[in-house]
Amino acid sequence: MQGDARRRRNENYFDDIPRSKLERQMAQTGDWGEPSITLRPPNEATASTPVQYWQHHPEKLIFQSCDYKAFYLGSMLIKELRGTESTQDACAKMRLSNFNFRSLQSK
Repeated sequence: MQGDARRRRNENYFDDIPRSKLERQMAQTGDWGEPSITLRPPNEATASTPVQYWQHHPEKLIFQSCDYKAFYLGSMLIKELRGTESTQDACAKMRLSNFNFRSLQSK
């Protein structure tokens, strides 16, 4: 019984996510340009990001592309790459340097 509820919930895991008109049309027709594959629902694939925060349908991410613009407020040279640790360290250094810069400006 619990498995049925989980299955129904997983079948509708994208119903609440707003999509573009093209994505809605492609989802209805199943026309993603590649053979269909079975994907785990996002709530089973990742525990760190809730489904409602996903911006794109998984098939679009796999078979197509998404355009984004990024604006950078600063940069940091990472000499030794250690997964996400090195990125977090660089962000912490930038925050500290921005804090120090602001405190110098206020004097």
